[in-house]
Amino acid sequence: MNTRFGRAFRYEMKNYFRAVAVLWLVMALLPAAMLALAYFLAGETAMESSFNGYSIAVGMFGLVLGMVGLRENQRVLNQNGVSRRSAFLADVAALAVAAVLVAVGVTVIMGAYQAVLGGQGRLLITDLYQVIYEGPSAGAGIGGLARGAIFSAAVGWMLAALGQFCSALYWRLNKFWTILISVTVPLALIFGSVPLISWLDTTSAGHAAVEALAAFGRFLAASPWNAAAVLLAMGAAFFALSWLLLRRAMIRPAK
Repeated sequence: MNTRFGRAFRYEMKNYFRAVAVLWLVMALLPAAMLALAYFLAGETAMESSFNGYSIAVGMFGLVLGMVGLRENQRVLNQNGVSRRSAFLADVAALAVAAVLVAVGVTVIMGAYQAVLGGQGRLLITDLYQVIYEGPSAGAGIGGLARGAIFSAAVGWMLAALGQFCSALYWRLNKFWTILISVTVPLALIFGSVPLISWLDTTSAGHAAVEALAAFGRFLAASPWNAAAVLLAMGAAFFALSWLLLRRAMIRPAK
């Protein structure tokens, strides 16, 4: 891999792997800290609690990585003779590998906790996949853990693509539009939710929209493969939109 793409991919993976390792460490220590704190505060009378943040952590990791990596990688690599296309493709590949690595790693960590606790401890260890598709009880077997890792990787891939798209969009916007979108979108979500709910509840079009969303939700909940396929397709769409925004963006030298 001595091509420009290969050099760019190695550069980006070197940076991303540090973040992957940090997340592995955090997700390994966090449940242990929760258990220790519960027993320290309440001893044997500690109430049962649950920790199901593994898939969510993979998703948030992907979102942040996609947002922060695009501009700096493009600037540094472009400055070193790598075209924006090669740098972009290397970033997409590195984000995909990072999503798989972090998903597999946290799933192994979760499986180790489940094997040690055996569902008998004060802390129920699970993840979003197991809650939706396998039931909330700890332990889904090797097959369930493998399916959970694939599901988490798809979540990470989609949110990494969304993060990259947001970064590319803000890169192309001028200051006025950046401020306008940053202000109006949160306000629309806050103050537009009540009128939207009223519209959904009182109009035939709203009822049809609710039925369509419910049918789509049932499709996603029917199988993890349905959800994974949708997430992968959404990720591919966001990456494609990012490239459309990026290909004519002005790339300034890295400082």
